[in-house]
Amino acid sequence: MNTERIEPALLQWHNNEPFAARYDDIYYSADGQEEFQRVFLEPSALMQRDDLGDCLQVAELGFGTGLNFVLCAQAILENTQQRLHYIGFEAHPLASADWGRLAEQRPQALFQDLAKAAPPLLSGWHRRGFAAGRIQLSVYHGDVLNGLQDLNARQQQPIDTWFLDGFDPRKNPAMWRPEIFSAIAASSITGTRACTFTASGQVRRGLTEVGFAMRKVDQRPRKRESLAGIFNARTQRSRPTVPQQIRIFGAGIAGCSVARELANQGINVELFDPNGIAHGGSRMQASALHCRLLGDLSATAEFRARAYHHARPLLTHSDVAQPISAVQLALNNQEVAKQRRIDAVYGDSENPWLAFLDAQAVSSQLGLEAHSALLFRDSAIINLPRLCARLLAHPRIQFVQSAGPAQPDVIACASMSQKFAPAMPLEIGDVFGQLEWIAPPVTDELHKLSVAIVGNGYVLPGTEHWVIGSTYEQSPWEADVATAHNIASNRAFLGPDDIQTLKYQRAARCVSSDRNPVIGKVDECVWITAAHGSMGSSSAPFAASIIASDMLGWITPASSRALKSVAPDRFIARQARRGVKKVGA
Repeated sequence: MNTERIEPALLQWHNNEPFAARYDDIYYSADGQEEFQRVFLEPSALMQRDDLGDCLQVAELGFGTGLNFVLCAQAILENTQQRLHYIGFEAHPLASADWGRLAEQRPQALFQDLAKAAPPLLSGWHRRGFAAGRIQLSVYHGDVLNGLQDLNARQQQPIDTWFLDGFDPRKNPAMWRPEIFSAIAASSITGTRACTFTASGQVRRGLTEVGFAMRKVDQRPRKRESLAGIFNARTQRSRPTVPQQIRIFGAGIAGCSVARELANQGINVELFDPNGIAHGGSRMQASALHCRLLGDLSATAEFRARAYHHARPLLTHSDVAQPISAVQLALNNQEVAKQRRIDAVYGDSENPWLAFLDAQAVSSQLGLEAHSALLFRDSAIINLPRLCARLLAHPRIQFVQSAGPAQPDVIACASMSQKFAPAMPLEIGDVFGQLEWIAPPVTDELHKLSVAIVGNGYVLPGTEHWVIGSTYEQSPWEADVATAHNIASNRAFLGPDDIQTLKYQRAARCVSSDRNPVIGKVDECVWITAAHGSMGSSSAPFAASIIASDMLGWITPASSRALKSVAPDRFIARQARRGVKKVGA
């Protein structure tokens, strides 16, 4: 994981205007909306240009409170049929309390959605979608130069317009360095516009030197002038070709998630599966959104945390999910030590999405017995079949219950990976599992339980029934054996009384040999998303965003090293070390 420490903004309020104490400057003035029109939207001619594609690429240095993003998105939604990919860079993101204060002041629905879905204080890229996917936001937390260099290395699409909205160059010189101007130019194309509030000669000269023809824009009476310009220098960058039609095999949560991501971006999708929608592991009607965090800085740890945070705003406010907090219980001292390490890496008092509870806190707050626990405040119980159906409710998606083409563009069914990608050695296989629907326990304390519990098994409370699980069977068990196992695994949470089972549900879920999903290219124009195991509710939406970004030529919301931890070709080197003969050799 990128170990760059992210310090939150030091936001204060001066005369009802948000003020950055670290930079001794305001985020925006009382007429922030009018200022956006005068300084950024009108000089950029974003609404009038005919040289842009169906999806606008706008990047902002100094994302701040997100005001420019919201106003830009509103302008596009109200005046065009285009989509927007907005890329923001912010060294000091707002804390959750600051987002709450801002949300009270700004009534726009999009701003309210942004405040609810604001990324955590973790370094690197974060992706959020708004307006039914028509508006996509990629935010980089950390040093702006690092973010720009990563953008230049991994995004093929050029930037159409730059909003340079950092604080005054005299107060924030790090954002106006020559290296920054060069990185801006590297992501630009002939005709790219740049607009900035400042009229500093340093900024004007810096942009001119890298290829922008700059001009002064009259801003009286609020201020004298701002700057705007057009990139005229030669560049090797060009717009990549985006596919118009994609065929996907597999209609579980993995395939449905990819289908919806692509459809939201104007791509027609054919989804094939002879078994229908939401079979296999995706047929489970109760899945807990949680994250098996790791208390280290590994690529796997990074991927899991990113996937969880990506899925939360998509699923916790959905009509296919029951919002609930979730706890992971530590059942021995070794697990306590691991949870303390996780808290040291991810604990964040400014954005308290995760909390470490010692044994006393677990007992007093939850009425449970454990050595310690991790509390995930915003989790959910998800109905996967209903989620899949909701994802496919888009006019650009066509589902066909058949085996489909000889070669799909996206493989979203692990059992067919060998057929569609025979040359790629994938170490994946099925693990069987069973859930139980039980009558709610009758004891008062248990009946009031309002958190999902993950321990030896897991318990998902509800008003009409509870769900307990899940078995992990290398080979299928008898149903009654699995039921007995689930009850025994969760007996500590269910009490001594007899358990009334209402029904059970069985399914096979695919896992890889290293328990990471398989996401990425298996051929030049063929992608795979598979082996999500028991974490599909968080990892499948993240995988869909990764694959869609790759097809569209966008920066992915996962770092290069996180992508390597789930890449399909990762098994080749492992097998070579073990002396396994390469498939197809």
